[in-house]
Amino acid sequence: MNSWRPYPLLRLIFPFLAGIVTEIIAGNGRIPFFFILASLCFLLILNRVFLLTVSGYGYRWISGLLINLFLILAGFGISSIHRPSFDCDFLGHCPDGLFMATIAEPPGNNGHVIKAMLDARYRRDHGRWVRASGKALGYLQVLPGAKPLQYGDFILLHAGFSEITDNSNPHSFNYTAYLKNMGVTHRCYARVHDWAPVHLPPMGIVKRVAFQFRDRLLNMLRANQVKGKEFAVASALLLGYVGEIDAGLRKDYAASGAMHILSVSGMHVGIIYIFLEFLLGFLNRNRAGRFVKAITLLVFIWFYALLTGLSPCVLRSAAMLSLPILGKSLNRSPNMFNILAASVFFILDMDPLLIRDVSFQLSYLAVTSIVILYKPIYDLYVTSAWLPDKIWSILACSIAAQLGTLPITLFTFHQFPNYFMVTNIFVIPLSSLVIYVGIFALAAGAIPVISILSAKVLIFLVWLLNSIIHFVEQLPCSTTRGIFISTTEMLFLYMVIAAGFLFLTRKHTVWLWIFLVVALTMNISAVHKKLDRQGASRFVVFNSPHAALYEFTDQNRAVIFYNTLSAMDAWTGNMNRDIVQADLDAHGIRISREYWLGRAHPGSQGEGRIIPLIRFGNFFQSGFHRVALLARPIPKGFRGRLHVEYLILSGNPAVSVFDAVKFYHPRQIIIDATVSRLRTEQWLRESEKLRVPCHAVTINGAFEKEF
Repeated sequence: MNSWRPYPLLRLIFPFLAGIVTEIIAGNGRIPFFFILASLCFLLILNRVFLLTVSGYGYRWISGLLINLFLILAGFGISSIHRPSFDCDFLGHCPDGLFMATIAEPPGNNGHVIKAMLDARYRRDHGRWVRASGKALGYLQVLPGAKPLQYGDFILLHAGFSEITDNSNPHSFNYTAYLKNMGVTHRCYARVHDWAPVHLPPMGIVKRVAFQFRDRLLNMLRANQVKGKEFAVASALLLGYVGEIDAGLRKDYAASGAMHILSVSGMHVGIIYIFLEFLLGFLNRNRAGRFVKAITLLVFIWFYALLTGLSPCVLRSAAMLSLPILGKSLNRSPNMFNILAASVFFILDMDPLLIRDVSFQLSYLAVTSIVILYKPIYDLYVTSAWLPDKIWSILACSIAAQLGTLPITLFTFHQFPNYFMVTNIFVIPLSSLVIYVGIFALAAGAIPVISILSAKVLIFLVWLLNSIIHFVEQLPCSTTRGIFISTTEMLFLYMVIAAGFLFLTRKHTVWLWIFLVVALTMNISAVHKKLDRQGASRFVVFNSPHAALYEFTDQNRAVIFYNTLSAMDAWTGNMNRDIVQADLDAHGIRISREYWLGRAHPGSQGEGRIIPLIRFGNFFQSGFHRVALLARPIPKGFRGRLHVEYLILSGNPAVSVFDAVKFYHPRQIIIDATVSRLRTEQWLRESEKLRVPCHAVTINGAFEKEF
């Protein structure tokens, strides 16, 4: 018997995913869409002709091959269509001029600048409006007291769109890649007089109404004195609004393994579904009632998905729940693997580039691993006592989800919450209770006494949740940080988990051999990486906010230099410290020292005792490599000449690149993060004229060189 027969959709999803991944890796660009469409039609016709002319059972694999080729090509074609640059009206082809755009997400406003996701609709071309497409991140200057923009509003914009370049630091969060995964490829800056709202019917009226309704619910919470950290967590849990979650809360939830609580996911949608299923249980008496119940559930679930912003994990859970709801109304029970595959088809047909989104990947991996691993893990401990059984059920679910998401979590976030099981024992029931009480508080928002009492209960529950999370985060060794694995190692880790599971369930020794061989290969790879670092020296100029930040490393030691107005301004900043720490962890560096360049001391400050580095004033020498820092104007009349390999321009000195090159003769110029945007652009133009390589960290990201 064919073991794949019960899972027809699961069989079809793999070639479809392979086509999408192939297009993302290879890119489209050169394959015309009509050729892809013609190829799809040819494969369909060829398969039909084959089925009509060949009836032999032994040749059935040919039809399967044609279907798989069709799905691979379909995935490739759909992915290429959704690339912004595929459209001939893409704003990147003509980035300057007068545009009409809509607000694609609820904007942020700090009183002076509106940060908004813009969706280009039209462009002015020779006196007429023509179609435009593409998303951009817009920074719109606004006067105090101006009417706020909302999702779907039209604006008229006269600005130049510039492509968003990767200016990230090594081993840190890549915001540019995150934006491009959402289809945002450009940015623009507009002054007060360069843009204006347009009084046209808004786009996306359903989503706009959902966001307006969410704002009303948020104001209802505020009116009932829900504020501070309790409001931040309650609004995230109930409505998917994360605008008021600060860095401290994020750190606590991430370190304790409860970060999934702060983003509306399948668990939240599932809780809403269980609540509605209970309320509408009386409709199960007849077929018409079941049909009305199914329609009601679908409307509420998809409206809630709209309310929370249609994140990838919410889309997944809403799509997955829709199929069982429809199946129950027809007295059918679809297979869970087919449901998963159908939801993948549905979501990726709308936006195939979501496959690159980490939350999308984690969501499906968690659900798949729970479906596969939960029962075998749960069956390891059997008890008839109610409370131990419920606790073990939560633990089994947590372990299954953690195993399925562990490799990609380590690859993306570089840390592991050691007490995730302890956290989930308390957090999952408590967060469910918060959602139920929150729903009641919002439903009773217009009833004076009941609304206040329910809000106080909600505040207490969220405070208790935050306190537990913070307590777990403060425990010794709560988080293992600094875990950096490559893509290959991530795939090896998945192979180890899969082989171990198959050996324990199937008892075939071949899986044990695969487990041992892959595990040994991973260890050899780790030793090889460690040996590669021996004898390696590096020089890094980081893209750090409002500070000059440089690093010299040698084997497992490092010296970091920073420069701001005072010795404590930069280094005590969490962001700058995290930037450096991520790089140190990734390279296995355990010994480091920090020095402030602003100290009035022309000679060495002891850094040479850490690594073989010589420093005199603003000159550094590591081995045979010389680095100079130019932060002040060159004295007039000074005719000396120096030869350095790298020249760092810092702090907006009144100097031209022509004079700097004449004085230092650098092989490469680096412009650090303290230089203004206008001065950076000026120096880049001057360097291009002189044909001297120039790297601006605010545009191109951190500069990293291995000696």
